[in-house]
Amino acid sequence: MATLAQKLDIPGDFSMAERLYRPSPRRGWEGRLRDLEAQIRVDVEMLRYPVDPLPYNPREGMLEVAVIGAGQTGKAVAFGLERFGLHSVKVFDRNPAGLQGPWRNYARNHLLRTRKSETGGLHWGFPNLHFQRWCDLKFGEDYFRSIKKIPRLVWAEYLDWFGDVLKLPIEYNVNVSDIVWRPDLECFELETSKGITRAQFVVLCTGIESAGLQRFPQLVRENLPSQAYSHTMGDIPIDRLADRDVVVIGGGASAFDTANAALEAGARSVDLLIRRESLPPVHRVCLASRWHGYHRHYIELSDEMKWAYSLADLDLGVPPPRDTYYEAIRDNRFDIYGSAGIESIRYENGKIIGRYGGAEMRHDFMICGTGSRNSLADQRELQSVLPSVRLWKDGYIPNGHATHHELENSPYLGSALQFTPLHDRDHFVSRIYYLCSGVAHLSGFRCNLSGLQYAAERVCHDISRTLFIENEEEIKAAFDRHSGWE
Repeated sequence: MATLAQKLDIPGDFSMAERLYRPSPRRGWEGRLRDLEAQIRVDVEMLRYPVDPLPYNPREGMLEVAVIGAGQTGKAVAFGLERFGLHSVKVFDRNPAGLQGPWRNYARNHLLRTRKSETGGLHWGFPNLHFQRWCDLKFGEDYFRSIKKIPRLVWAEYLDWFGDVLKLPIEYNVNVSDIVWRPDLECFELETSKGITRAQFVVLCTGIESAGLQRFPQLVRENLPSQAYSHTMGDIPIDRLADRDVVVIGGGASAFDTANAALEAGARSVDLLIRRESLPPVHRVCLASRWHGYHRHYIELSDEMKWAYSLADLDLGVPPPRDTYYEAIRDNRFDIYGSAGIESIRYENGKIIGRYGGAEMRHDFMICGTGSRNSLADQRELQSVLPSVRLWKDGYIPNGHATHHELENSPYLGSALQFTPLHDRDHFVSRIYYLCSGVAHLSGFRCNLSGLQYAAERVCHDISRTLFIENEEEIKAAFDRHSGWE
């Protein structure tokens, strides 16, 4: 039976003003950042060793690496590849510049969900590239010391600056619709909105939007008109929710973020419904993220242990960030109902009439915070290579553990987060690296900042290693020809 959840007490250190505060640049910030950018160029050159590229002839008419997605993951990988000596790299993003990733699109969180110290290692060991350095020079050292988490739009601004100062090879407004292996050329052909691009390796960095479609409860799709509901990742008419009764399905971070946005827009009421009896009490993955070695070595765990971790993670669920929860419950217009799964639903005279856990409720608009259907079958650009990709169900039987449809259909990744071949003849798929949320549980990489630096390093190292080995004869011949004496 649906039960109205008791709201926790709001602690004295919760401050809505702090959550909403946005810093103003300090006077003279442009000059300080110009000086910083000049120093970064010096730093990068100073640590550029070895300088000479490997002595083999590059393949004409093709990239070494095509990176798909120019968000924080794609940018980290692009800079890492440059540090590993690869210069024939291009990053493609389907969005206009500034709109890559979720930050200025559907994300509605005021602050990042990770602590301010967790910035993904984008700086690759260069302190002057670190978010804190940029933040101190633009907003002042006192500002960074005063915050616990980074404002979402400030982070988006930093990512823009990061790509610009490093002159990363990004092409915006380019959609990649297909990836095809050409055995005669030993490369991939990427079908893009601007023509065909060839590449020896592909790194997919399309984040939480990548592996599938927005997931809606079947009863919602079957019984509600499209104008009566939306998804947290969709284009929600927030400004039209004033004086309306809103229901949010789901209890994750995005569900709470959107509920808070509806309250801010003046909704008359917001009811958040979850199938569980109550919200998950802990976020164990968040805790483990702070342990040395957890993200660095997770991918090396045995299949049995990765499966056990994944089942535990799915069973536990993930609560919203603490302050996101407090922001919602401080408002008397907001309620949470547990054991409130959808039993039936209909639309009459502009009202959504639903039965949830035995209780009938009426609302004007529904928001589904029900995640994405994480299936490679829904990822358009992978359709040509998908038959060659090994899935977990192709080689792992969970002895002593429960089965799980979503996990079984996840790609079975190698130690560098690359696809593994279903058959020996499919070896080419190991040249595709999958840094996307469709494998979050089993790979350990959740497209978040906590694990980014370890995932990016594995990918860059593996591509560099493969190129070295594949060109070993040409490199050895150059070694034998060398006759200089220094």
